[in-house]
Amino acid sequence: MRTPSRARSGGRVAGTGKTGRALLSGVLAVCLAGSMAVNPIQADAAKPKPPVIPSKAAVEKAKQAAAAKAGQVAGIEQQLATASARLEQLGVASGIADEAYNGAVYKLQLAKTEAAAAAARAAKAQKTLTTQRQQIGRFAAASYQGGGDVAKIAPLFTAEGPQDLLDSAGAARSVSTAMQGSYLRYTASQVVTNLFKVQADQAVAKVKKATDEAAAAKKAAEAAEAAQASAVTAMGVQRKQAIAQLAVLQNTSIQVAAQRQRGLEELARQRAAALAAKKAAELRRKIAAREAAERAREAAEKAREEREEREEAKKNHGKKPPKHKPDRPSRDDNGGSRKGAQAAIDFALSQLGDMYLWGGTGPSRWDCSGLMMGAWKRAGVQLPHYSVAQYEQVRHIDEDELRPGDLIFWSVNPNDPGTIHHVAMYLGDGRMIHAPRTGKPVQVASVYYWEPPDFFGRP
Repeated sequence: MRTPSRARSGGRVAGTGKTGRALLSGVLAVCLAGSMAVNPIQADAAKPKPPVIPSKAAVEKAKQAAAAKAGQVAGIEQQLATASARLEQLGVASGIADEAYNGAVYKLQLAKTEAAAAAARAAKAQKTLTTQRQQIGRFAAASYQGGGDVAKIAPLFTAEGPQDLLDSAGAARSVSTAMQGSYLRYTASQVVTNLFKVQADQAVAKVKKATDEAAAAKKAAEAAEAAQASAVTAMGVQRKQAIAQLAVLQNTSIQVAAQRQRGLEELARQRAAALAAKKAAELRRKIAAREAAERAREAAEKAREEREEREEAKKNHGKKPPKHKPDRPSRDDNGGSRKGAQAAIDFALSQLGDMYLWGGTGPSRWDCSGLMMGAWKRAGVQLPHYSVAQYEQVRHIDEDELRPGDLIFWSVNPNDPGTIHHVAMYLGDGRMIHAPRTGKPVQVASVYYWEPPDFFGRP
C-alpha cells in the first residue's frame, strides 16, 4: 500500500527538523567558542598604553640643542648688526680719506701759489741786482776814464789853478761816496736775491712734496671707496645667507626671517632717531635760552642809553644832545647777514637728492665740503674746498650760538680741528643738510643722527 504524499512530505520535514537542530547547535558552539576567543583581545585593547618618558640624558640633550639653536640665532643676528656697523665705519673711513685728498689738493694749491710768489720775488730781486751791478760798473768806468796821477794835478796848470783842484777833489769825494753807497746797496740786494732764490727753491720742493702727497691721498681715497663698495656687495650676500640660516633655525620662511630682520633694524633706527630728537630738543632749548639772554642784555643796554639821554637832557635844560650810539656787535652782524645765510640755505636745499661724489663740487654731485663751498659761494662768501680750511676761515662759535646757515664740523679728535673730516650746514630746529658719504644723496637729517659734532663756525 502506498503512503500518501502528505505523509511523505511530513516525514521529510520531520527529518529536516532534526538535521536543522543539529546544525544550529554546531553554529552556536562555534560562535560561543569565537566569542570566548575574542573577548581577551578586547580586554587587552582597553588597557592604557604606558607613556613614553624621555630619559634625563635625552632631556638634557634637547635643552642643549635648543640652547645651541638659540645661540646660533643670536650669533647670526649679531653678525648682521656687526655688518651694518662695519659698513658705517667704512663709510666714515671713506669720508675721512676723501677729505684728506681735498686737503692735499688744497695744500698743493697753496704751495703752487707760494712758489709763484717766491719766484716773482726772486726775479724782481735779480732784476734790481742787475741794475745795481750796472750802476757800479758805470762808476768804475767813469773813475777809470778820469785818468791817473796826471789827471789829478792837471788843474794846477789852468787859470784857476788850486781852486779847480779843490773842486775836483770834492767832486771825487762825492763820486766815491756815491760809488760806495751803490756798492753797499748792491751787496744788500745780493743777499736778498740769494735768500729769495733759496725760498723759491724751497717752494718748488714744497710743490713737489704736496704733489706727491696729493697723489698718495687720491690713491688712499680710491682704495677706501673701493673697499666700501666691495664691502657693500659682500655684506649684501652675507646678509641674504644669514637670513636664510635664520629661517631654517627658526622654522620660518625666508620672507618672514627677512621681514623680522628689517623690523629689528627699523626698531634700532627708531630708537636712534628718538635719541637724536631728544638731543636736538636740548639743543633748541640751549639756543633759545642764549637768544633770550641776548635780547634781555640788548633791552637793558637800550634802557640804560635812554636813561642817560634823559639825564643829559635835564642837564641841558630840556635840549636833547645829539645821539651817539657806541659801536657794538649785533646778533645779525657776525660775519654774514641773515640774507646771505638764507641764500646759502636755499642753494643747499636745491641740491637735495644729488648723489655724493668724493671731490665733487657740483653741479649735480657733491662731497661734504664741496656742497658747503657751493652754497656759501651763492651768498658771496668764498670758502676753500676743504673742511679743515673752511673751519680756519670762519668765525668760531659755540654750539648754543648756532643759527641757520652756520657750519657744523666733525673730527677724529674733538680737541684738534686739524682732524676735521666732515662738515654740514645747520638749518635750525636741530636739523642740518649735508652730503653724507658714497652711496648716499644730499639729505636733511638731525644734527645728532650720527655722532655729536665737535666744532661750529659762521661764514
